[in-house]
Amino acid sequence: MKKTLYVSDLDGTLLNSDSVISQTSVDIINHLIEKRNVMFSIATARTPATVVPLMESIRSNLPYVVMTGATLWDNGFVNQQYMRKEEVNCLSDICKRHGLRPFFYTYCDKKIRSYHSPKMDDYESNFVALRANSPIKEFVFDDVIPEKDKEHAMLMFATGDYEEMGVAYEEAKSKLPCSMTYYRDIYDHSVGFLEVMAEGVSKAVAVEHLKKQVGADRLVVFGDSPNDLSMKAVADLFVAPENASDEVLKVADVIIGVNNSDSVAHWLEKDVDICAQEK
Repeated sequence: MKKTLYVSDLDGTLLNSDSVISQTSVDIINHLIEKRNVMFSIATARTPATVVPLMESIRSNLPYVVMTGATLWDNGFVNQQYMRKEEVNCLSDICKRHGLRPFFYTYCDKKIRSYHSPKMDDYESNFVALRANSPIKEFVFDDVIPEKDKEHAMLMFATGDYEEMGVAYEEAKSKLPCSMTYYRDIYDHSVGFLEVMAEGVSKAVAVEHLKKQVGADRLVVFGDSPNDLSMKAVADLFVAPENASDEVLKVADVIIGVNNSDSVAHWLEKDVDICAQEK
């Protein structure tokens, strides 16, 4: 039987609309890991500050793909990919011209620091409130990023009006070789997200690295958003929940139920059974 690595996105996929993994999903996945030797991990744009508590109940011993592939987390960062300082400066200028206030995630002195302007709208304030008080990450509200931290920036993340953000995205794409994605919020389609990482960084590169590391023969990925699409190119199966974006639904190999129905866990359970019968 082929050794399969299963990798799931979090928001809109494994997490329900309350942004947690339901107890049903926890029970199913843990049973598969412990009793069926299933290899399971996640690939997300989130930082370890929120990933670690979210995944606390899942008994996977594999590294997690975090920050859209800019690094892996295995009780510490592994294989970090940093943007160049001049790219950080250019992105800062582009965002300023287009009225965006980005979060720059850096890793320096064994601490994740997220730099953001002291000025915030309601959306940004709520974003910070839900992620504050982490022992491994701190928010720094300052318009100036220290030079040494600019050299250790792994991810720029910005929120704003979807249409207006598109203009900033097009300018950044025309000027920089960085990897970047631009997409709508799954809960409020008027809100757009812009993620920028170092050149060559993607969830695809990271999950392919993880596949080789664990010696898997088959890769199955789950995702709902455009920042998950890169994984399709390296996966044997790309599985999307019914609530996924139109771009994702158009290319998914398999479409399952919505994220609020434990659909990833239930499909995973069935696939493991099918693979066992084909042994």
